Amino acid sequence: MMDNVLWLIPTLPLLSALLLTILGGRIPIRASGILATMSVFIAAVLVGALWINSDFDPHYHQALWTWMSVGDWHVNLGLKVDKLSLVMMSVTTWVGFLIHLFSVPFMRRDFGERRYFCYLNLFVAGMLMFVMADNLILLYAGWEIMGLCSYSLISHYYNKDQNVYSGRKAFVVTRIGDTLLAIGIMLTFVVFKTVNLHQIFAIAQSQPIDTWLIGAICLLYLAGAMAKSAQFPFHVWLPESMAGPSTVSALIHAATMVTAGVYLIARNHVLYSLIPDISWWVAFIGAFTAFYGATCAIAQNDIKRILAYSTISQIGYMFAALGVGAYDLAIFHVVVHACFKALLFISAGVIIDMYHHDHDIRKMGGLGKRLPWLKWTYLAGTASLAALPIITASFFSKDAIIAATSGGHLGWLLAGLGLIGALFTSIYSFRMYFMIFNGQPRSPFSQPSYLGATGLPWQMKLSTAILAIGAIAIGWIQFPADWTFGPHIFLPWLDQLLGHSPVINSRLSLILEVTGSVIAIAGVWIASVMVNKEIRTGRGIGNNTFLNAAWYIDDVLKSIVVNGFKGLTKLLDIVIERWALNKVLVGGISSIISKASELFSEGQTRQLSHYVLLMTVGAVLLLFYIA
Repeated sequence: MMDNVLWLIPTLPLLSALLLTILGGRIPIRASGILATMSVFIAAVLVGALWINSDFDPHYHQALWTWMSVGDWHVNLGLKVDKLSLVMMSVTTWVGFLIHLFSVPFMRRDFGERRYFCYLNLFVAGMLMFVMADNLILLYAGWEIMGLCSYSLISHYYNKDQNVYSGRKAFVVTRIGDTLLAIGIMLTFVVFKTVNLHQIFAIAQSQPIDTWLIGAICLLYLAGAMAKSAQFPFHVWLPESMAGPSTVSALIHAATMVTAGVYLIARNHVLYSLIPDISWWVAFIGAFTAFYGATCAIAQNDIKRILAYSTISQIGYMFAALGVGAYDLAIFHVVVHACFKALLFISAGVIIDMYHHDHDIRKMGGLGKRLPWLKWTYLAGTASLAALPIITASFFSKDAIIAATSGGHLGWLLAGLGLIGALFTSIYSFRMYFMIFNGQPRSPFSQPSYLGATGLPWQMKLSTAILAIGAIAIGWIQFPADWTFGPHIFLPWLDQLLGHSPVINSRLSLILEVTGSVIAIAGVWIASVMVNKEIRTGRGIGNNTFLNAAWYIDDVLKSIVVNGFKGLTKLLDIVIERWALNKVLVGGISSIISKASELFSEGQTRQLSHYVLLMTVGAVLLLFYIA
């Protein structure tokens, strides 16, 4: 029975988005938020039903109709659900629902509320289509829908030029990856003669395929994943994406777009397992990005940019896990990250509103006394981001990733980057928390319209509470593999599809776990010392221009890529447009026609005798030709 209702899961938010578009002003503003939220909630309930009806071993498939048919080639509009897609669907719908629920009071009487919920629904529908697709064409359609929605939501406040620029930058940078992914899909069809995912993997495992072609496909997929998931050097769009509402950032970073690259590589793990050299580069890119993002976040003063670089870093850990074959750990960290990052971003929206829309954490302080509920839930998210040992979910996912990377080629380098990144992560997480909630207010508070006499509305309290519980408790379903006690549920269940993580020496694993725990706790102490000094002197790590400017990578890319592209277009304008086309082609043809017309015009003398002579000569030549 559940096979026949798969189509409802992406269709419900899609239908809600269409209704909000078509009916527009005929739907009351408040009702638009309720409609959007309920559509995602019902989709989430259906996802929950898939878990129950499958006895936790899902194998669902629904072919709706033939979408494309060219000769013997057919592409069905088909949906497929297995363990990997079910996990991603659960993250998308349930975390997406909580973000929608939080948005109802948060966006009330804000700018473009109906349009906001329309695109939020469409975003969720695109992600669901992406993870449920049984073929690469439908997968790519969902991928592109997310690109459209990210542009629209980042540019939500389009009355400011900077916001429009931010949306355009995100769209252009990710478009590079989209194009390379599209080429990869075309090459996949050329090699495998099908776009059906199940058939591709079956052929790759059973028939000899040129490793160069498989490697090219993997590289093209990797480029698409890096751009979508903001991995170095394609990361430059993500800090700019903070222009939209904080709830948009929560959806992009936690439940939809940024995790799409991780899913893409995990879904194609059969192909990557055939090319170990490329897989190692996936791991290195991830480990370096984890380190790089953490070094940038430590010196940011804008709360949303701290969280943005945090996402870049955390996705880097997932890529590192993918690269060493620990696909299950990567997906586990996706789930954990979705909880604490959604919590931190939606809370950041309230924090910014409390300080008159000022994003600078150096001007905050003392919020813990004003909003104690937010203080404790934000602490849960901060602690999980810092991966404090035992009590947070991230300890069980991120530290396991660091241990997994240590066993591969140049494992000391990958694990070392991960550990340094973990230290910086703990520091910037608690620097942010202490600057916002501890001490005395350094700026006067404002009173957001949604904040009542009892504090946050129930929708906000419920959303933050559930996400805070997830940020702490989800890790307890999967203790480290070398621990002989405690639950070991998630990874063995997912390993049946994705394969087992690399086996690590238990002694080395224990050393890395202890080291990671010490680093996380030390980071809290370092952050406390740094914050006290920064508040007292007015100067701190946020004044480090190199780290605050994110190593000047964005400036370098603007100089090389953007200015280089402008120079190339100017050169093409001079050489091709002005000279080759205008002067040579257009001017040359014009000159030839002009000269020919002048030549023929000389025969137009207006003298009858001249015309008779020409006719006579022509007739003689014609008779001569006939004869």
